[in-house]
Amino acid sequence: MTRRGLLVVPLAVAGPVLALLLASPPSAAQGVDEGELKAAIVYNLLLFVEWPPAVLPAPGGPLALCVGPRSAMHGPLQRLDRRELRGFQLTLRELGAGGPPHCHAVFVDAADRGRLAAGLKAQRAGGALVISDDPEAPPESTGIVLRRVGTRIAFDVNLGPLRQAGIQISSKLLRLARTVRE
Repeated sequence: MTRRGLLVVPLAVAGPVLALLLASPPSAAQGVDEGELKAAIVYNLLLFVEWPPAVLPAPGGPLALCVGPRSAMHGPLQRLDRRELRGFQLTLRELGAGGPPHCHAVFVDAADRGRLAAGLKAQRAGGALVISDDPEAPPESTGIVLRRVGTRIAFDVNLGPLRQAGIQISSKLLRLARTVRE
């Protein structure tokens, strides 16, 4: 099933109401970095995700967002470290540093796609949401793909990997997706 939606970027949430703003690409005049914009989108996407209770920490505990150490998004996502997210503390962890960490969400870009492919299946089986900005991200493991569409950043949702991980996505978020695939 594919649905067309608005090309929007969720930037803020006020209580249960989702406030969305259209996003323009970053420019020097605006002073907005594309990585920072994508990190804000990732944070807001995570606000509308429900993980299986068995994989969640105790309230106030760490909700792990994992990223490869060489990812271009490592710096922008680092700024999300220790932010509150739905009663949990979002904690950034590096993939590949020591053993594989337990992740609730994993951000994979094109630079890490091949190197991390084997570990993504295990992460997904452990209840992790895989997010990427790689247009060639494997749809069998990637739940949400951020894409540049003209002057906007949009996202596509693949329901198969989300179901396999036991993850629920808010219907509000699904309505805003550029495409939703079964």
